[in-house]
Amino acid sequence: MALRIGGGRLGLAMGLVLFSAEAALAQARLDAAPAATVFGQAQALCDADGGRAWGVSLCGPILIADPATRDFIANADGVDAPLEREGALFTGRLPDAVPIANTAVRWNGRVWTMLMAPLPEDETARSILLMHEAWHRIQDQIGLKAIHADQPQLETEAGRLSLRLELRALSAALAAVEPAERRRAVEDALAFRAWRHARFPEAQAAEDAMERNEGVAEYTGRLLSRDDQMTSRLAAHLARGDRVRAYARSFAYYTGPAYGVLLDEAAPGWKTDWDRREGLGRMLGRALELQVAADDEAFAERGARYEAAQIEAEESARAREQAARVTALRAGLVDGPVLVAPVSGASFSFDPNQVTPLPPEGSVYGVIRAATDWGVLEVEKGGALLSSDWSRLSVALAEASATQDGMTGDGWTLTLKPEWMATPGPREGDWTIRRRP
Repeated sequence: MALRIGGGRLGLAMGLVLFSAEAALAQARLDAAPAATVFGQAQALCDADGGRAWGVSLCGPILIADPATRDFIANADGVDAPLEREGALFTGRLPDAVPIANTAVRWNGRVWTMLMAPLPEDETARSILLMHEAWHRIQDQIGLKAIHADQPQLETEAGRLSLRLELRALSAALAAVEPAERRRAVEDALAFRAWRHARFPEAQAAEDAMERNEGVAEYTGRLLSRDDQMTSRLAAHLARGDRVRAYARSFAYYTGPAYGVLLDEAAPGWKTDWDRREGLGRMLGRALELQVAADDEAFAERGARYEAAQIEAEESARAREQAARVTALRAGLVDGPVLVAPVSGASFSFDPNQVTPLPPEGSVYGVIRAATDWGVLEVEKGGALLSSDWSRLSVALAEASATQDGMTGDGWTLTLKPEWMATPGPREGDWTIRRRP
């Protein structure tokens, strides 16, 4: 998933799942035979589509990377520099500046679909992943460039309540047998969405942007997975989404495929006719000629069908816990002394399930890695504050100390290239990174 921020190009998945230590250890080395099987599976899936879904083929260069060693196996040679050949495949080691994640990345003269080892053992899950990431490789070609958008509304009680109701209604729509039942559930979902957007005026554009990126990618992954149980599996996927603790970077993985599949039924030619500026939910409402009310009375009436009272109680308890957590994050990452790393144009990888909006400063990422001209800042716990414009990444200086090639702190490590140095920042107690004189 390639994203442009400012003048730089980021090889990153907006909703990518970072590797765990267990996963890295489970894949001690990359083997050619399993990799060839994966490449063959991806080729078969995109050949079966034949470019019909989006007007272009999803087939292309793929590499599988081991996050523990940065070694990779690819199905194509490099362009700028040749790779080591191993039979019909190619191998090498990725430089530090290239993020390792399930993503699309521009490197060595190509735009690659990158997959992170180990891949899912379940064939259906692997098929969804393959086509999801393959779509990110071609999304620029079809006019759907990724756009960064914070989602602070999804950290509020009202925002989370309405989203969870929306997910339940979408799951009911997918599971419905009768058209009238499906139509009513879709109308419910759109009403919950409209209620949220009426209370958070900037939410509609932000959510639409995320759904045009990760939501459409996940829809494509499921559509092209050749799964004869796709609709029922998607309904179950939405039910799991109802239990997610952080929606700011993950919600579109649930809403996007649901709206896409429902659009396939309501307006089969929607992908061809789509004005890329329009949101999936609005397109579905127009296709079904629905007039959706966004008032409190309609919200309460519809919410009763999906146990809104239970959700309200759960979200009230969560809000109390989250308020204390946000206070602690603000104390450490805004008010306290921090290392402020300039990251405009950097390559990022992060865990979308550990993102806490902290408006107006930005969002706190529980796990994140940034690589740019000066080196690498890797945060494995505790979190880092990424500014709203994605130009600064801050970590708390508590318990920080100098190392031979940078600094280390509680849960983070800064590795600097020789021509760069850590130096006191403009605010007393802060540090930043500058080129050596």
